[in-house]
Amino acid sequence: MKDNRPYKHFTIVEWIVVFGILFFLVFASAEAKNRYKKHAVYNIPQRNVSVMITDVTESKVLCATNAEEIRALASITKLMTAMVALDYDDNMDHKIMLSRKSGSHLPLREYTREELFHALLVKSDNGAAESFAHDYPGGREAFLNEMNIRAKSLGMKDTHFDDPSGLSSKNVSTARDITIMVMAAALYHEIREISTKKEAYIFTQSKKKQRKVVLSNTNRLILSQVDGVQVSKTGYTNPAGFCVAIMVEKTINNEKHYQVYVVMGARNSKQRADEVKRLVYTKYGESNHGAG
Repeated sequence: MKDNRPYKHFTIVEWIVVFGILFFLVFASAEAKNRYKKHAVYNIPQRNVSVMITDVTESKVLCATNAEEIRALASITKLMTAMVALDYDDNMDHKIMLSRKSGSHLPLREYTREELFHALLVKSDNGAAESFAHDYPGGREAFLNEMNIRAKSLGMKDTHFDDPSGLSSKNVSTARDITIMVMAAALYHEIREISTKKEAYIFTQSKKKQRKVVLSNTNRLILSQVDGVQVSKTGYTNPAGFCVAIMVEKTINNEKHYQVYVVMGARNSKQRADEVKRLVYTKYGESNHGAG
């Protein structure tokens, strides 16, 4: 019998830690919002961005700036797409047809689920997202329904999915909700492994020649500059601006910590990367972390 538990590749300690923080975020969000409204935890120099930094290991919100603001989340959507697709079928050898519904970096043909997960999480391919949705029992509508059910079950109270790719401006969330989604995604070893690759390759047959399709990670800049990234996803649309969500493993005072960083609404990809790098390498516990 297939084991669909998303935590099957995690130890019981990791499972307890992750779902402990989910509980914390769901029931303490209002208190955290008021608290960090009064105390500047980090100096955020950008325009109206949303930022949330959470130490999963300590169940502690380190920064919450506009973290409850509902805004478009763009391709960060694909983390939920990947989770729902993996829960339905985690056999990477199964083949499905590439969807014609939206653009893709791939030629139109059948691909293994492994190839499409690489296209989805490395290159942020919209066609791969639509392919998983159309392959789902009941089709695209049932897939989207499951995405929204999953969001509600995780406590993502201000999140709604209108498509599986993030192209729709009706795909909305908050930095707080995305933090929860990143922690849930971290329970899937496939997402941890694939989303953090700087580059991947898919080989296709073009007439009599084999063609190599290079999939460069949309978060390559951050992956090159930040150590210990465990989960990675970027997003960009005009309504969303430049967004990113990552989980990082850090050593603090000789102890291993897992921290989630979410930035939504940066002006460009460089600013997005620079802001994440600055936040990740701000030393934990220094005076500029603010009161509390």
